[in-house]
Amino acid sequence: MVAANDRPDSELVNRALCGDNAAWGAIVDRYGGLAFALARRAGLSRSDAEDVAQSVFTALVRSLATLRDGESLAGWIATSVRRAAWRESRRARSMRGSDALDAAEPAEAEVGAADEASALERRSIVLRALGSIDERCQHLLQALFLGASEPDYHAIGQRFGIAPNSVGPIRNRCLRRLLEALERLGFEPASLGTPVESALNPRTESPRGAS
Repeated sequence: MVAANDRPDSELVNRALCGDNAAWGAIVDRYGGLAFALARRAGLSRSDAEDVAQSVFTALVRSLATLRDGESLAGWIATSVRRAAWRESRRARSMRGSDALDAAEPAEAEVGAADEASALERRSIVLRALGSIDERCQHLLQALFLGASEPDYHAIGQRFGIAPNSVGPIRNRCLRRLLEALERLGFEPASLGTPVESALNPRTESPRGAS
């Protein structure tokens, strides 16, 4: 049985429309952090960002049926957050009596939101595949690509009890398993439009000690 968190967005939307609470919970789990992060990036306070994220998911409940036609769920959420954050920022500046109000809603922000949403969708797909491979490969790829700083092969070798010069070959084997997992989920790796490593993390340069 496929867990709700492993289902594609389109299936989650359809299931949520049929009253599946687990599917709705999976949507919130998958994109709640995105909504909050985009609101914060727009300059909102933590409390205002939380309010905007909540309002967007409230609106999403009413708009789920419009997503049946294949519209990107991540794109809808990102664009809605940007719009709501812009309105909240404008309201806050107005209350402070600021003269620096934007004259119009920034349509160009929607382009950025769509690009970011596309990247986040790719990352979501890859993370679902990552969760289906063996734990050793999961942990190794997480250490290499999901860390906050550039990884060091020597440090990773010590952590996993392997020789530093073996990290690269094992990394490649684990990436092959990840590609196979993507195919099992029904995704052609080439359709992601970016290397799997980039989908995991924008930082794709070779880690120190790789040579």
